[in-house]
Amino acid sequence: MKSKFSALVICFMMSVAAIAATPTSVLVKAASKESVFNIHYSAIEKGNVKVSILDSNEKSVFNEVLTQVTSFVRPYNFSELPEGEYTIVIEDINGKQAEKINYTLNKITSFINVAKVANEGNKYWLNVANNGTDILSVRIYSQDGTQLHEQLVKVTGNLSLIYNLNKVKPGAVRFEVTSGNGKTQTINF
Repeated sequence: MKSKFSALVICFMMSVAAIAATPTSVLVKAASKESVFNIHYSAIEKGNVKVSILDSNEKSVFNEVLTQVTSFVRPYNFSELPEGEYTIVIEDINGKQAEKINYTLNKITSFINVAKVANEGNKYWLNVANNGTDILSVRIYSQDGTQLHEQLVKVTGNLSLIYNLNKVKPGAVRFEVTSGNGKTQTINF
């Protein structure tokens, strides 16, 4: 009877120890703000937590120690780092956990097209599609190089504009459309 009781006490102590050593909960999520990842951390016991960020060569690019915490949600901004794979390592009294993330810059890409409107005289259609918000500079020149029009246009998603040049002397025109990243597209008619 005494040995059964001792065995029961030992099993109970092992169960309590297993519960106390429950693994830490760590979740890494991309934030709504580009280039930012949020680390969600939760543990049962209060303690020090070391957060390390390693590049693809296992070289440390960031370290910090948070003292006497049981949980936190903390943003980490990668905007000053090059694109690539990173490992976020969390170390606490329960051990070490690592999670890999793939960081890519959120680049704006634009498709820009200018076409002459069929059967509409001297009208031109500017059509822009992009995956973000961009500021475009639109310049229109006559065949002799005289600037006819200049405009800055904020484009979020898609844009379609018609330019009526019927009051301009007929002839060749040139459109120069420059995106926010400095890339210029020239379309001659």
